[in-house]
Amino acid sequence: MGVGERIRHCRRAGGYTQRGLAEEIGVTESAIRNYELGLRTPGEFQLKAIARALDVAPESLADVGPESARGALEMVFRLEGEMGFRPVETEGGICIAIDPKAEGSQKISQALRAWKRMRERLEAGEVSEEEYEAWKASFKGW
Repeated sequence: MGVGERIRHCRRAGGYTQRGLAEEIGVTESAIRNYELGLRTPGEFQLKAIARALDVAPESLADVGPESARGALEMVFRLEGEMGFRPVETEGGICIAIDPKAEGSQKISQALRAWKRMRERLEAGEVSEEEYEAWKASFKGW
């Protein structure tokens, strides 16, 4: 899903029309339409304004992440140094653990615990898929 598709999804989930969102952030309706169609990409300032209006994290709208397994591995390599990620082998396979002594590890650990709790609520049927996706988009646990 691209930036435009994520904007459209969050806009609709937030009950905005294209015109309403445009008015909220001070751009034209056609700008929002072009973003959603992928004809234009919002700049950082516009993306932050859209996220603020939709009450979601800007990162939930932006293109982030790898395009390949190697790209994903590169992200993990970088997180090893920045957040203390470590590979751990379990009976179920390979997973990633966080070194509690690493700088920054407390915040990521708290965020992952919050994610685990919400994921468990989804699997237990306590929240819908839409509520779960909205929670992820609006999570600002830092």
